[in-house]
Amino acid sequence: MDGLKKRKPIFAFLLSFVTPGLGQIYNGQFKKGISYLVGVFLINMVFSFLLLKFYGAILYLIIEIGLLLFILIDAVRGANKLKAITLKPFNKWYIYLIIFLLSAVISQVLLWTIKNNVAKAYRMPSSSMAPTLLAGDHLIADMRIYKKPQRGDMIVFEFPKDPSKEFIKRVIAIEGEKVEIIDNKIYINDKLLDDPLGYFEEGGFAKKYPGLEAFGPVVVPKDSLFVLGDNRNYSMDSRHWGFLDIKKVKG
Repeated sequence: MDGLKKRKPIFAFLLSFVTPGLGQIYNGQFKKGISYLVGVFLINMVFSFLLLKFYGAILYLIIEIGLLLFILIDAVRGANKLKAITLKPFNKWYIYLIIFLLSAVISQVLLWTIKNNVAKAYRMPSSSMAPTLLAGDHLIADMRIYKKPQRGDMIVFEFPKDPSKEFIKRVIAIEGEKVEIIDNKIYINDKLLDDPLGYFEEGGFAKKYPGLEAFGPVVVPKDSLFVLGDNRNYSMDSRHWGFLDIKKVKG
């Protein structure tokens, strides 16, 4: 019939595979295609901002894969069912390209937002946090900070001596607290701190910087933290470079 153009299932499949919903737009179903595309973005946003735990990641993958399969099958079935359509103003190759590019840009912005404001993957470069974190361990840091870090929290922060580097240490004392280390035992406000995570592997900085078993007494300034690595003899921490400005804490 004049004015009708065949819809090829393989094209509908490939377009929706590249950009979810684009196959539906190719089939002339613009509103459906856009709703699928927006739905995928919303699911990514919800799971990225609200669910960072392992079971949340697994649930996200199941939903994401299931939704993509549904969209692909729907695009192919739509092309088979319609067979041919009267082309709409949006049934142009450059419109498909614009939608693809916009989707790609939005995806990159979303990934950047997640990486810098929600969650960020790290690989532990040293043994300074052993045995809690071993060299080579992979971890995900929650980059959303809703409260001031408290004693015992493991934090990611900008290294005061080199802003290009990020360190991972444990908070030992917060602002206003008196800190003293005597024979590797930590005292907070003159009271012995229960320190089950403190680990003293032989060697490390203990040889290069003798006297690390004693420190202070010092009082943590306002809006600052005193941090240590769990592996005390292999950690470059507040004993070496001083207090950490709380503004440098990233996650």
